[in-house]
Amino acid sequence: MASTNQSPFYQKAEGKYLQATTDEGRITCLENMIKECPKHKSSEKMLKNLTNRLKKLKDGVERRKKSGKSNKSGIKKSEMQCVLVGPPNTGKSGLFKILTGLETKTSLYPFSTTEPKIGTFKFEDAKIQIIDMPSFPNHDRSLINSSDTLIVVVENLKQIVDSEEIISKAIGKRILVYNKEDLLSNEEKRKIEATIKSKFGGCNFILFSEKSLEKINELKEKIFSSFPIIRVYTKEPKKEPSAEPMILNKGSLLKDAVEKIRKGMSGKIKMSRIWGPSSKFGGQVIGLEHKLKDKDIIEFKTE
Repeated sequence: MASTNQSPFYQKAEGKYLQATTDEGRITCLENMIKECPKHKSSEKMLKNLTNRLKKLKDGVERRKKSGKSNKSGIKKSEMQCVLVGPPNTGKSGLFKILTGLETKTSLYPFSTTEPKIGTFKFEDAKIQIIDMPSFPNHDRSLINSSDTLIVVVENLKQIVDSEEIISKAIGKRILVYNKEDLLSNEEKRKIEATIKSKFGGCNFILFSEKSLEKINELKEKIFSSFPIIRVYTKEPKKEPSAEPMILNKGSLLKDAVEKIRKGMSGKIKMSRIWGPSSKFGGQVIGLEHKLKDKDIIEFKTE
């Protein structure tokens, strides 16, 4: 990819592109290259090539997401996936154990987690996949960059800055867990909260302590709310709704829910009813284009 007569900013972005090891990283670099590429007739072909390459990379990332595959071999991505990251000895693995109930290696010494560890936990009736990653700098960048949500565990303000530099290319939402709250005075807590709000763009954060689990449900709710999904329950006539919800993207229609159950099934629906937040009244008859909301209950009859 020639950079003749290009600005230093373009050449810098191109150099980073050639060194990038993930598609997400290449996408960021290509976007910068397009931004810095001159917009005149002699550069039209180069700009078109850059734009086409960017589209192909984005399409590839989107296909991986839809197929449920992460970039990390052997780890199948769940419908809701979060990754625990952070510097050594911040209590990351301890938090993993609290959330999942799974034993994981903890130590007073750094880097006791050497491989990603996978678990699940529930918020209400929704299952969320969580992965405990090796501490910085021994992390897997591809898995971090492709995850939906990052839970960044720190114990001081400097670690927030250092962590953000490491995960700057990640596409997922961030939840900052300022751990070991039990070691802080009320005045220290007040100052930390004020600093995070003023210096870190009002990021989504929580002060937390493994020794007091009173905030564990608040943390679970923050994690769940970071996903752009809704829960929809199905029921058969005269029976109770399903115990486990179907997970759908926000903005999904009844047709999307039916097609997720079985492809082509939407063409065989004779009648549908709905209960819940998106209904005007319980048992409302709806069509396939009805927009669903979280905790809706749907019932339908087929031909």
